[in-house]
Amino acid sequence: MIYSLRPYQAAGLRAIRSALDGGARSVLYVLPTGGGKTVMFSTMADAMSSRGERVLILVHRREIHEQTLSSLFRLGVTAGQIVAGQPTTQNAVQVGMVQTVVRRLSTMRRPDLIVTDEAHHVLEDNTYGSILKYWKDVPVVGFTATPERLDGRGLRESFEVMIQGPTIRELVAGRFLAPPVLYRPPNELLPQYHVRRGDFDEGEQEHAMSGRKIVGDVIEHYRMHLDRLPVVVFCVSIRHSHLMAAQFKAHGYEARAVWGNMPKVEREAAIKGLADGSVQVVTSCDVISEGVDVPVMAGAILLRRTLSLGLYLQQAGRALRLSPGKSQAIILDHAANYQLHGHVLQDRIWTLDACSRRERGEEPPTVSTCPACFGVWPGRPRTCPACGFDFSEAQGSAERSADIKVIAGELVQAGLPGEEVDDMAALYADAMKMGPAERAQMLARRGVEMLGKAVRFSERPTDEAWRWRSGGERQATSWQDVSGTTGKTGKGNAN
Repeated sequence: MIYSLRPYQAAGLRAIRSALDGGARSVLYVLPTGGGKTVMFSTMADAMSSRGERVLILVHRREIHEQTLSSLFRLGVTAGQIVAGQPTTQNAVQVGMVQTVVRRLSTMRRPDLIVTDEAHHVLEDNTYGSILKYWKDVPVVGFTATPERLDGRGLRESFEVMIQGPTIRELVAGRFLAPPVLYRPPNELLPQYHVRRGDFDEGEQEHAMSGRKIVGDVIEHYRMHLDRLPVVVFCVSIRHSHLMAAQFKAHGYEARAVWGNMPKVEREAAIKGLADGSVQVVTSCDVISEGVDVPVMAGAILLRRTLSLGLYLQQAGRALRLSPGKSQAIILDHAANYQLHGHVLQDRIWTLDACSRRERGEEPPTVSTCPACFGVWPGRPRTCPACGFDFSEAQGSAERSADIKVIAGELVQAGLPGEEVDDMAALYADAMKMGPAERAQMLARRGVEMLGKAVRFSERPTDEAWRWRSGGERQATSWQDVSGTTGKTGKGNAN
């Protein structure tokens, strides 16, 4: 199979070739999420290998590794795999995990070209840098959607030339990406978080985003805009992803939690379930935000507030990939990332230098929120593209939308009807007076699943909230047992 390159992809490959022919040793190519970076460097590798040249493609995640191998295979290229536990082969094209490649440098043949995916991770003093220094005379081409790092370091130390492909706005206009329709919740709640290690504190976010007020709004917002359509919910931590999956299930939706180190078969089954309809909601931590394609996504729900522009665009961009019958991508931003980084369609000024957005001339985010449907739009449109509301009827609402701090309002209840709540509360009180054996017997008669629904009324479900079932010994409803984890939280990469 030969890929039919889109015009901008072909133009991008020509620009890269021209830069290398002009003497550049390292080139960074920037293309938004969903624009087809993997197709571009797979085509490049195919062309070079057909001329007898060797190409090394560096990746840092197993999901990206598998995706790249599949892309090459569709081109008819059988690539070697440099991964732990497998011997290095002599294939002209090698796809290597950086963690393994750096340990095998002395035994590998010199490549004629090195390609780095998610190239915003490449620095002189990390694993990527060690590999590039070892073959310092080999040309390097990096690909990324977001040439910006959360730690503020520039990429000029690793790349001499940056070539910018089309923007998200241009790809949407060309019908290469689905138009994003961004909504904020009607009752926007913005807790204040401390900053730890460069981004908002994970524990504080997990606490706030696990409260019934937020959870209830998330489920109601999904029901309103994306009911039973395939979505990915980007969560704060592994534990948070399990909580959200449980909550969606309790409301009648098929939901699965996925995280970085879960078994491959289970992760693939969850993601494939979105495509075949057996799963409607995937709650993700540290998996789908970078380098993983899920074109069938009808939308994305953002629950993690981040200072990283890159992470925001990576997560929101996952929903923009085209698929049959998809006319738009719904983004529900419950973390108010749009206030920090602007609308997804906002044009960005990228640079290889280490400097702030203000220093490179980028304007502060300007967005307008429709008071009728709560759609969020870049700039100051005269009417809401979603519902047709005339912004002139609510003069000043657009000016206020960019600096909203806390909005109080009616919250969607995320639990049982009132009479059932009273009944379950009485059951809870009676159970607390019993011994472990009697308690277990009583709950078996009433059904454990009803208790799971009632617990939603806690502001922050914890292990302690479940322990009463067994007199202090956690059973099938503890966080550890529900999630299959040891209670540790995970975090998406924010670089």
